[in-house]
Amino acid sequence: MLHPKLRSGRRLVQLALAAVLLVVLAAGCGKKEASSPFPGAGEGQVVATYKDGQVTENEFNKYVTFMEITDTTGQMGLYLSIPQYKELLLRQYVVYKVYAGQASVEYKKDADTQAETFAKNLKDALKQNQQLKDKMAESKLTVDEARKIASMLSASGHVLQDQQDKLKKEITDAEIKAEFDKAPSDYNVITLRHILIATNPSTGEQRTDEEALKRAKEVKQKLENGGDWTELAKEYSDDTGSKDNGGLYENKLAGSWVPEFKDAANKQPIGVIGDPVKTDYGYHVIKVEKREVATYATLSQEAKDQITNTILDAKFSDFMSKEEDSLGIKVTLPEPSPSPSASGSASPSGSASPSGSASPSPTASGSAPASPSASPSASGH
Repeated sequence: MLHPKLRSGRRLVQLALAAVLLVVLAAGCGKKEASSPFPGAGEGQVVATYKDGQVTENEFNKYVTFMEITDTTGQMGLYLSIPQYKELLLRQYVVYKVYAGQASVEYKKDADTQAETFAKNLKDALKQNQQLKDKMAESKLTVDEARKIASMLSASGHVLQDQQDKLKKEITDAEIKAEFDKAPSDYNVITLRHILIATNPSTGEQRTDEEALKRAKEVKQKLENGGDWTELAKEYSDDTGSKDNGGLYENKLAGSWVPEFKDAANKQPIGVIGDPVKTDYGYHVIKVEKREVATYATLSQEAKDQITNTILDAKFSDFMSKEEDSLGIKVTLPEPSPSPSASGSASPSGSASPSGSASPSPTASGSAPASPSASPSASGH
């Protein structure tokens, strides 16, 4: 599986939330709130105020617990250790509450159906996972409360999806071309092979930078001496996404890779095994087999869709900022208490560390998988 880099600010919030329920990139505003009470509302000190409402500490804590138990990224514990992230999460919670109140009867009905399915999955998960059970008991989050939060997120997700669709329709060909012209080489279509010598492989073995570079040079020498890519990738590569396929990445957009890897893929002579390329993951031995230089006229639909989504992401982020401002949100979260360690994940999914054990790869970016209905990450299914 390709390993995304950690992102900051609102993008982190968007990725975490996208993994919970729907493909919802941002938030909005409004005046009417959902008629049903929110779990924990009115309990504890006020941690946020906004036009027509407030959020209390217990209410937000229940929402945070919900986010933890539905986290599929394994990194929620890391995110929640960052005060700025918690504030962003709280601000977006306010927006979701507001948008849930704007959902149509049809949307609310569908949201309730999804929430019932979620509650059933959660009950099944609680029978199998003691850690999940303990987590919910500790925060006093009940299955019914989790169902209500799931319904609220789904209802607001429908409304936000409509807004997203509206913004997407407004994107012009001129905007797409302007975005392409910023970095046309990102859309070169490249086929290459690579072997990664990681400095922190998933096996747990630690290598110094010098050791990794020495091993990468050994691999390069063996390849130049006629060694077989398939055999050497299986033996040496720490990229689990390609090691069993001779290190092959076929017909990929250059912009999908981290900068150093992308640069080599775009500039390295075709058919030549280049010197080891260093990235955050380690050293890559690369051989470019094919490179199709992109022009806007020959751009594939896949590439145009990717550019469109990049533009849409920016537009939605701007929309979120304006809508949050219009709500007049004021956050009064208490100062975080000193902690002996902030690295552990609070998710009962079994991931003890936000870094997990994912094998590094040259992929530059990615988004958490979307799910049509929230599913407990600790379900074991």
